[in-house]
Amino acid sequence: MDVRTLFLAQTCALLASAAMLWIARGEADRRNGLRLWMLAVASQGLAYALLSNAGRLPSLLSAGLGNALGAVSVALFHAAIRQFLGQVLQRSGLVLMASMVLAVTAVALTAGADYAQSTIFNGFAYGLVQLLNAWLLWRSPAPTLRGVQRVVAGFYLLMGLLLPLRAAALLLQQGQGRDYLNVPADWQAPLFLFGFLFIIVTTLGFLQMCKMQAEAEVRQQAHSDGLTGLPNRRALDEAVAAAITRARPFALLMVDLDHFKAINDGFGHHAGDAALADFAAGLRASLAAGEQAFRWGGEEFCLLLPAGDAGAALARARQLHQQIARPPQGELPALRCSLGLTLWQPGDSADTLFRRADRALYRAKSLGRNRVEPG
Repeated sequence: MDVRTLFLAQTCALLASAAMLWIARGEADRRNGLRLWMLAVASQGLAYALLSNAGRLPSLLSAGLGNALGAVSVALFHAAIRQFLGQVLQRSGLVLMASMVLAVTAVALTAGADYAQSTIFNGFAYGLVQLLNAWLLWRSPAPTLRGVQRVVAGFYLLMGLLLPLRAAALLLQQGQGRDYLNVPADWQAPLFLFGFLFIIVTTLGFLQMCKMQAEAEVRQQAHSDGLTGLPNRRALDEAVAAAITRARPFALLMVDLDHFKAINDGFGHHAGDAALADFAAGLRASLAAGEQAFRWGGEEFCLLLPAGDAGAALARARQLHQQIARPPQGELPALRCSLGLTLWQPGDSADTLFRRADRALYRAKSLGRNRVEPG
């Protein structure tokens, strides 16, 4: 195997990938780790360019700067993964990565043309970082990213095991066949090929993870109410359709704030928005397991409740009515609400459910408001 040619191919692939990532960069890439990944790819590409010219360039460049850039790329990949996972790289982590870069550079400068010595040290140092990356990716996968994220974690795990194994094997060779740039041992050939595959899979995998995360955020925004943070009417329609399909007993509870127009008229819409957000927070905090709250629109909300029978559903609705009322806030009056309750019945559609709940809500308002009425 011509390792120099392989390193050159890796250099071209990495620098081309970095250039494409730079051209396609977006504002979201400041938060998802993709810009750090781009810098890591570019740094690794430059490292391979220098390492492939060992013996042709001064060792200060090929060994010193080449290994330094390689260590920087490993640190940047780690930082990118942490940023993607929403984790801040703490001071201790920064010190650890900086120490790793300095140690790799120092060993490379000391070893000079003895590249095997650098390879041995780097194998143990990089292996630990790759194992840490594998652990970070494996332990906290988002549900929509689980498959891709764990494939990437698997490749990091394999690399984290292979690098120290190669370092240990080189130590045992006692100087025989250790010049991996000129006459690599037969057992190293699969590792070099795996390294090429590792670059491709982890970079494509990270890109796919960023893409899927962005799509999930868009879906979340499309199903969330911007003011209250509750799921919106679109999410409610999908939840009701799913509940009807499951054909398990549930209750629909419509909630309307009483005399809310007076808050907007008397204190302004900004105060009204704050009151709605506060009410939604109290509503969310009052939910039990299996219960869901949605913003219907304006000052109206909807709840889906698991229900065994009408009596239990009505008792729970009355309990919620007491819990979600908001006391006066400064000059703002207390928030009270009227509720209309209906239970799913076999043969119901979403329209029939909402019509019954709406009639029950209208009855609650016509009977004096601030009450629960079944329908």
